Amino acid sequence: MASKLNEGSEFTIPLKNLISLIAITVIAVWGYFGIEERLSFLEHQTQMMQVEIEENDSWIDNFKPPEAVQETVKNVRELEKKIDIMRTEIEYLKASVYTQ
Repeated sequence: MASKLNEGSEFTIPLKNLISLIAITVIAVWGYFGIEERLSFLEHQTQMMQVEIEENDSWIDNFKPPEAVQETVKNVRELEKKIDIMRTEIEYLKASVYTQ
C-alpha cells in the first residue's frame, strides 16, 4: 500500500546534511546579492558617466573662444601662410642660383 504525505508524515535527515544544505543556501543567497549589488553599482556609475559625457559634449559644442583669442588664431594662420610662401620663394631662388 502506498503511503501518502499529510500533516502527520515524518522523515529524518542527518544533522550534517541539514547544516550543509543551510550553508549552501546562505552562500548562494549571499553570492547572488553580492553580484546584484555590484551590477547595480556599475550600472549607476555608467549612467553617471554618460550624463557627464553629455554635459561635456554640449559644453564643447557651445564653446565660443573670446574675441582676442580668435584674432590671435587668425593672425597666426596668416603668418603661417606668409612663411610658407617665403619658403617657396627661397627654394625657387636657390634652384635658380644653382642652375646658373
